Amino acid sequence: MKKEKPQKVVIITGASSGIGLATANYLVEKGCKVYGISNREFKSDKFEHLVCDVCNRDEMSKAFEYVYQKEKRIDVLVNNAGIGISGAIEYIKKEDLDKIFEINIKAVISSSGLILPYLRESKGKIVNTSSVAAVFSIPFQACYSATKSAIETFSLALANEVKKQGIKVTCIRPGDTKTGFTQARIKTEVENEVYGKKITKSVQKMEKDEQNGDSPLKVAKVMYKVIKKKNPPYVVTVDFIYKFLCVLSKILPLRFVNYIVGKMY
Repeated sequence: MKKEKPQKVVIITGASSGIGLATANYLVEKGCKVYGISNREFKSDKFEHLVCDVCNRDEMSKAFEYVYQKEKRIDVLVNNAGIGISGAIEYIKKEDLDKIFEINIKAVISSSGLILPYLRESKGKIVNTSSVAAVFSIPFQACYSATKSAIETFSLALANEVKKQGIKVTCIRPGDTKTGFTQARIKTEVENEVYGKKITKSVQKMEKDEQNGDSPLKVAKVMYKVIKKKNPPYVVTVDFIYKFLCVLSKILPLRFVNYIVGKMY
């Protein structure tokens, strides 16, 4: 009789909405045992949800140990929690600046470090949610682009650190995706004689693209393919058009690419 493979145990941060929720639900359908983490109460009949602040190292450490004690293994950590900030750099408040870097990059680094002993045992994976904004630096979204670029740089470095331990690290790079992330974005638009209505128009263009973008389920399916793969790529871009644009950005002169992005936004 063929021995059944154990369920993959997956922990997903930011699992109460958007890409995180879609991924959690889809992975459950595909036979994974999923634990979702977010900073608010959330009920699901498909997976167990834990209320945790991803920026609180002690809380995350306890959550990982809780899952391990219940399942005796952890196979995958999906670092998906994140926020957005829009507006001109000179108007961004210090508390908002601190918040986006705490959640989008410092929490990812901290959680990745905490999960490594468990993944070393299972030869598991870390999957980090990046963005096409890591490649195309978007005006009036500079902090978001910076954190996503940092995610990719960090992930590549970590991948080499843990390669010989059998742990794989991958970034998923979605493009415009229709989620509640758009409404949750922190806005610091200021219309004045310096910027006029440029900030508002730029952010409205971004919001329109997001609301006409891919379903989060599309991203979830890519997440699942990466989790299944024995040797996943370091970076996986969601959707052919975004893959094409990212390749094109490496071929064309940087000045021209940045000019086009500036004209778009």
